[in-house]
Amino acid sequence: MGSLSLSVETNSFSNGASTTHQRLSGLMEGRHFERFIEKLSISLVCLPVAEIRAEIDRWLKEIVLCNDLDRAAITQIDPKSGKLVVRQSWSRDNRLKLPDGFEVSRPAPWFDNYLMSGQTLVYSKVSEVPREFVSKDWNIFRRYIPKSNISVPLRMAGDVVGSVGFASFRREREWSPRSVRRFESVAAIIGSALERRRAVEENTLLRHELSHVARAAVMGQLTASLTHQLNQPIAAALSNAEAIQSMLESERPDLEELRGAISDVVQDNLRAADVIKGLRLFFRKDQIQKIPVDLGQLVADVVRMLGSDALFRNASLTFESPPSLPLIVGDRVQLQQAILNLILNAFDAVEGGDARQVSANVFVDGDCLKVTVCDSGKGIDPATVPRMYEPFFTTKPKGMGMGLAIAQSIVRAHGGSLTARRNADRGSTFEISFPAPRKELPAT
Repeated sequence: MGSLSLSVETNSFSNGASTTHQRLSGLMEGRHFERFIEKLSISLVCLPVAEIRAEIDRWLKEIVLCNDLDRAAITQIDPKSGKLVVRQSWSRDNRLKLPDGFEVSRPAPWFDNYLMSGQTLVYSKVSEVPREFVSKDWNIFRRYIPKSNISVPLRMAGDVVGSVGFASFRREREWSPRSVRRFESVAAIIGSALERRRAVEENTLLRHELSHVARAAVMGQLTASLTHQLNQPIAAALSNAEAIQSMLESERPDLEELRGAISDVVQDNLRAADVIKGLRLFFRKDQIQKIPVDLGQLVADVVRMLGSDALFRNASLTFESPPSLPLIVGDRVQLQQAILNLILNAFDAVEGGDARQVSANVFVDGDCLKVTVCDSGKGIDPATVPRMYEPFFTTKPKGMGMGLAIAQSIVRAHGGSLTARRNADRGSTFEISFPAPRKELPAT
């Protein structure tokens, strides 16, 4: 990787780091560096993605303190403005800390272009910075720019996406060529960790998008069922309203009977509202939210949603769950999507058969919380098992081939596993297994 240093004699940029050989103390020089770089690599590789930001903050702090520096900052390109903005920063003095979102090119307009060209920027004195590369007010520039600075391009998948910078405000200092190379190694490791985090976030977003598309497709399949679910309370409310009209036409209406009929109308309307509310939550496109979830209640809601669909398919749908279960943390809508996909698959499996039976069960098995969906169909064809969870693979004439793929992706994202087996007598069983947390819901 190339580097740029600022020379006070020529007042211009030139290749290579500063020719001084003054050594930095601490982590960036001597025998400590190999041990330090090994610890940094291991910690960022093994860490869960959600904890990467905090871990990087911890390492930035250690580098600053152990090398007697004052500030470290990570910048990345803002997709809206195209400018380098601060994403993470740590300083020994809060007055020097750069706020998240700060555009680093404000006091130094040339900063973005030189770093984005893929070269390390190094200067030991503010006076080395040419006036033509400074904002209009030199005094403001000197106030906000450190006395000495090294900024290394941050790369993801080979592309420059930002920088990792280290600065000294209290005193000027020289940067040896070896220390420059070592700061570049640190930036490469941080870039790899951030790239891993970005890949996971993009994968999560893609899964969310596919799940939303699948829910929209399900809505079309369940049109008749959903219409039936809404027609029931609406028809009941209409019937009670007509009864109330009839009672009011009598000379002495029974007030208790009227109150009961009016109460029924209210309850019927609440039932219809609950159906609409549940559908709106299920089908809307929203941000992923992981909260404590009662898996038994969640599956019960899906079974209730599909109750009318079972009637239309002339199939029986049963559900069993103990009254008290451990809570799991997850996205309610995505988990509903996974369960719904499995039950719809079970409906398809029993279609055309004599005994059209589907059951969903939630239970604790040792250290696991499990959900099973069983059907009385023909059973899984062993030849299809290796490809069962592949996107777009289907054995159905009108299938999308996304149901099981999405279900498995959702379950894995929640730390669980999805398996399938052919039953000994008939049909198949799909089983979701989550590590059971300790906290339990009170019995209802």
